[in-house]
Amino acid sequence: MNDLVLIFAPRGRDAAIAADLLGRHAIAARICTDARDLAKRLDEGAGAVLLTEEALVGANASEIAGWVAGQESWSDIPFVVLANGSRTPRTVAATERLAELGNVVLLERPLHAEAMLGAIRSSLKARARQFEVRDTARLSAAQNRILALAVEAAPLTITLDAIVREVEALSTSGVIGSILLLSEDGRQMRQGAGPSLPAAYNEAIDGIEVGPAVGSCGTAVYRREPVFVADISTDPLWVDFRDLALAHDLRACWSLPITSVENEILGTFAIYHSEPREPVATDLAIVDFVVRTAGIVIARARAEDNLRASEARYRQIVEGAEDFAIVSLDPAGTITGWSSGATRLLGYSASEALGQTGGLFFTPEDRAANVPAREMARATAEGRAINERWHVCKDGHRFWGSGLTMPIAEQDGGYVTIFRDRTAEHEAEAALRESEARLRFFGALEERLFGAATADDAMHSAAEMLGRQIDASRCAYANVDADNDRFWIRNDYTAPSIATSAGTYSLNLFGPRAAAELRQGQTLIVRDVSGELGPDEGRAMFQSIGIEAIVCCPLVKQGQLAAMMAVHQDFPRDWSASEIALIREVFERCWAHVERVGAEARLRESEERLRLAVENAEIGFWDVDIINDRLIWPAQTKAMFGISTDVPVSMVDFYSGLHPDDREATSAAYLAAADPAQRALYDVEYRTIGKEDGVLRWVAAKGRGVFDVSGRCLRVAGTALDITARKQAEEALRDLNATLETRVAEAIAEREAAHEALRQSQKMEAMGQLTGGVAHDFNNLLTPIVGSLDMLQRKGVGTEREQRLIAGAAQSAERARVLVQRLLAFARRQPLQSVAVDIAQLVAGMGDLVESTTGPQIKVVVDAASNLPSAKADPNQLEMALLNLSVNARDAMPDGGTLRISATAEPVGANHRSGLSPGEYVRISVADSGLGMDEVTLARAIEPFFSTKGIGKGTGLGLSMVHGLALQLGGALTIQSRPSMGSNIELWLPVSATRVEEAPHHHRAAATATHQGVALLVDDEELVRMSTADMLADLGYAIIEASSAEEALRMLDSGTPIDIVVTDHLMPGMTGTDLALHVQLARPQLPILLVSGYAELEGIDAKLPRLTKPFRKDELAATLTSLLH
Repeated sequence: MNDLVLIFAPRGRDAAIAADLLGRHAIAARICTDARDLAKRLDEGAGAVLLTEEALVGANASEIAGWVAGQESWSDIPFVVLANGSRTPRTVAATERLAELGNVVLLERPLHAEAMLGAIRSSLKARARQFEVRDTARLSAAQNRILALAVEAAPLTITLDAIVREVEALSTSGVIGSILLLSEDGRQMRQGAGPSLPAAYNEAIDGIEVGPAVGSCGTAVYRREPVFVADISTDPLWVDFRDLALAHDLRACWSLPITSVENEILGTFAIYHSEPREPVATDLAIVDFVVRTAGIVIARARAEDNLRASEARYRQIVEGAEDFAIVSLDPAGTITGWSSGATRLLGYSASEALGQTGGLFFTPEDRAANVPAREMARATAEGRAINERWHVCKDGHRFWGSGLTMPIAEQDGGYVTIFRDRTAEHEAEAALRESEARLRFFGALEERLFGAATADDAMHSAAEMLGRQIDASRCAYANVDADNDRFWIRNDYTAPSIATSAGTYSLNLFGPRAAAELRQGQTLIVRDVSGELGPDEGRAMFQSIGIEAIVCCPLVKQGQLAAMMAVHQDFPRDWSASEIALIREVFERCWAHVERVGAEARLRESEERLRLAVENAEIGFWDVDIINDRLIWPAQTKAMFGISTDVPVSMVDFYSGLHPDDREATSAAYLAAADPAQRALYDVEYRTIGKEDGVLRWVAAKGRGVFDVSGRCLRVAGTALDITARKQAEEALRDLNATLETRVAEAIAEREAAHEALRQSQKMEAMGQLTGGVAHDFNNLLTPIVGSLDMLQRKGVGTEREQRLIAGAAQSAERARVLVQRLLAFARRQPLQSVAVDIAQLVAGMGDLVESTTGPQIKVVVDAASNLPSAKADPNQLEMALLNLSVNARDAMPDGGTLRISATAEPVGANHRSGLSPGEYVRISVADSGLGMDEVTLARAIEPFFSTKGIGKGTGLGLSMVHGLALQLGGALTIQSRPSMGSNIELWLPVSATRVEEAPHHHRAAATATHQGVALLVDDEELVRMSTADMLADLGYAIIEASSAEEALRMLDSGTPIDIVVTDHLMPGMTGTDLALHVQLARPQLPILLVSGYAELEGIDAKLPRLTKPFRKDELAATLTSLLH
């Protein structure tokens, strides 16, 4: 309904006058010239009709009245008739026909403007009230129908459809309604109802996103406010959906958010029109009512869904909580509820448990202490009672239950108890507490042991701490005589009022059982001497020294009982497994420290012997303390410079004492040794001129720098030897043979040329065999050195200065190990991990590294095609070889130049310059534009220790190492060089038959992994065996040593308990590999590790785990961890 007045008058003058009058009083009016026009305008909406008597007579009044009566919306529209007073029969009849509608006002002429205005205004107000009452009734009826559906729990889709249909029925403008529901995550709109919309349209908008420009509905939710779009075809909010809407003849859309009482957006209600138009007040009123009603319906439906889901979850939780026992009790403590989890956990069925008291599953002790009632009382007072205690199942089995008891807040009251089996966690927590206590104990023990100066101090400290820790009456340690019977207790710990057991005893007097178990290396465990031992089993001997229970741990070395540690109790005691393990571990740690103290004593003796040997051999040493600017020379070294023993010296004395011709080279060698970047070996021969006597002497000196962790050189130290006599003899020999050498050279020149190639080959092979053997011997020598230094570093032995000396020695040992590896590379006996290598990727990846090594004055060019075949190689060794060649090339270009690294695939035929067998190879070339080599230098280029770089600038092993690597990989090394034209070094590698695979990631086992048990150590070298034994003991092993494989076999055959075998490979007689084969046959499950100073696999089973000498403790630990796991 609107406030428009329709004027029906046949004469334009009357209509104009009436329209003007109404317009001047702000009343909208529209003129209708005939009845048809009037009907059309009424259909569009009006508040009243003003007509003249002439219009009424001229029209068919019955037809108009009949049409109006037939329209529900217009049946009560008011008519205002302007009569002219003629009152003709036709006029009277027409007026009476309109009066049947019940809402006609007749105004007689003369007409007053105020009367007409008053009649019109009254008619409009009455019309508005009629519409308001009618609309309210219709809305109320619609709401009742909708709420009835909700109360009847009709499906939400049916209720929403009904809401939309009610709106469409209530509206007089032909609207089409739609409801979209907001998804739970608040990001999408889902189809709720749209019964009058095309199905295709509903499907298309189902799932649209919420956003700032997503049609009317998506935008309304995003803005949280109504969105009215009067013309979809032009509104920017509909850019993405315009074609969709227009295709279904939807031209306007008004959307309002549907909210809950908490102002939570639940969805949108939208009204569509088939033509562009602004919102109509009547439609908005209907929509506002419907939105509130829809919010109530949707919120109620969601609440019911949530309630049903909650109830289902609760039922599922209660019935599905198989790991939890849920028991309900009445206020008196009687069981009224019993879950399936309670049946599974406690063993009682519901029928067996219901009606029983709540103490059914408590222990007898807790029932006697009235614990169930106390728990209910505490739950009432505090709101809950924590239940952490042992419970009893139907079968008598006990478990640790963890849960709580809570009062039930209902009219009948009662309690609910919920608990589960946490036995495993409870025991784990107890074990953790015990473990933490053990760690604290062992931390304190280690501190005491490291502070012990002697073996007796270490043993006494361990005995005292162990006795107090486990509350023993006595803890004693003893040494066993070589006859394996007599032992003596030097000292012991005793509790108050307990007598000492110190003294000498015969092991056999303690009975055959004790003697046999201890001699076999087994721990003797007696819990009750009187109950376990008979009169002939040493019972009287044990009791004579107050022992009623004992744990005694033996130490067996080389098959003989060597020592024991025992814990005594003066009453029977049920030793627990953890106590026995603690005693064993204390014993093992203690004896490891005893061995350490002994090793340190032997080290001091060894150092003293070394000092005497140096003095007797007339070898001098020197030590340049750079930090404190001191030079230390003993008498022998001072004598080489013609300086008296008691005269102080400095570096000035050193430099001034050098012969002028040797000063520059000697100084350069010293500076190279002290340079952190070079760390070269100081190995020189120079002449001195005595400061006091002016005598010319020759001195051979060697040494190395000592650096801290930051790379700073702390000192340079080494030895000096007077070689004057040797140099004089050599000079005399040269003079004597000067002419002889010339004649001999002329006589044999032709023969030498013929055999040069043969000699060269034989020489290289001999040198290879020599260096390989030397490397093996060096590995055996280095093993105890590296191991001992590693142990000293890890344990922080000595003062800070002594630690620096140890660190320097360790660095020197490491350099020696690297040198041995280079010797093995030259001798083609280094261990290689040959795999298929992507040469193109490896060479390309070397570019940046080489550039950082060469510097900006050298242009580095890397050229390797990506489609190169893979080659068989060890990637780490190959990278080192290429880097070595690149450094050589850099040194050959002091003024800069070009370094080219390239790789190509090359077929090799017969008689190839590389000497290789025919086949497919990858050629890696390292070429420089440097100085090049003449024929003499080229002939010796791959000889070990041959170098053109000068003293202290290289080891001479670079090219020989690369040459050895190439041969060991089945390839070759070729060199092309001419003076001033540079050099080209080619490394030929065979193409691999397998494809390149991604390298596995190896995780090095932690050196601190737990090791325990008895280790049989086999090595014919006493120093190596001693060093390895220290490492194994430090890792936690009890050590049995054997100096040969035959001796080890005898120990194994005797039944000695062994957990792991560590054996050297090359020994006189039976080798370590032979021993391993015997062990695998006799004890297949016994782990065995092969240790060897040789790197080659000849004579060694490739399946056997190997560790190459020398090695440190962490390398040994990692290898053992990998072997055992």
